[in-house]
Order: sequence, then C-alpha cells, then structure tokens
Amino acid sequence: MSRSPGNPDTPATASATATSHQLLAGFAGLRKGLRQWMQTNIPTDAGMTVPRATLLMGLMLKTEPAGMGELGEPLGMSPRNMTVLVDGLEKEGLVRRVVHPSDRRVKLVELTPAGRQFVELHLGPSHDATASLFDDFTAEERGELLRLLMKTADALRARGVDMPPPPGQN
Repeated sequence: MSRSPGNPDTPATASATATSHQLLAGFAGLRKGLRQWMQTNIPTDAGMTVPRATLLMGLMLKTEPAGMGELGEPLGMSPRNMTVLVDGLEKEGLVRRVVHPSDRRVKLVELTPAGRQFVELHLGPSHDATASLFDDFTAEERGELLRLLMKTADALRARGVDMPPPPGQN
C-alpha cells in the first residue's frame, strides 16, 4: 500500500476511497478537535470560553450591531443561552444592547469601546495562535481546503440549511 508523502501512516488512496460516512465521522471528530484547540488558545484568565470569544470576535467583524439570533446561530446556542451570554458580557462592559433602528422591540448587540480593546489585546493574538494550525498546510492546500469547505457549505445551502456567507463576504 502506498503512503501519502505528508504522513507515512495515511494511505495515499484514502481521499479517493473515502465514503460519505467516513467523511461525516471525520468532520465530527474535527469539530471536537478544533474546539479543544480553540480552547487551548483562549486567554482563560479573563474567564473566556469558546462561545464568549466567538461572540466577541464575531462582533468585531461586524460593521453594525447584530441580532442575538444571528450571533447565536453559528454557536448553536438557544435564545435563552444567548441572553445569559450577552448579559454576562454586558455586565463586564464588553458589549451593549441597542435598539433596532426600525423595530424598537428588537435589541441588537454591539461591542463597547472596552470590548473592542479587549478583543484587540487578548482575542486577536488568541485568534492568530488558533489559526496557526493551518500554517502546517501549503498555500495550495489551504486554497483547496477552503474550496472544499465552501463546496460543502454550498451543498448544505442547497439542502435548505441556513449557512453564513463564505469568508470575506460578510
């Protein structure tokens, strides 16, 4: 059996013979591993967790305040859990709720200046450290992985799953 050049323990034909069930299991395991990797790079001295950091980083990328449903969806969090999460971050002065410009019943969430500073000082380096996982890939491999991830997201969208826009298209 031939082995792949990057890892002598991986059959070179693994990608050509992978079944849909193997890929699904691989993604499930990868999700768990990525979450653990993210957790190891989050500054825990500030009581940071993956959901808190993800919410703050997500808000940093937004140009306008966002609804809690929009923010909670990628985290897989219920509205109740999102309320608790936002309450805690609001108490710490990192986020604030603002009224929706056209529907006063809807509350949006945005970073405060202190929240923006916290993200820049603490979560930016954490995000960079987490992303360093992909430094092990060549530029070509990163491009191919991104292409395949986008193709997977497109397949989910085609099946009616509400997916966030591709990276860089927010």
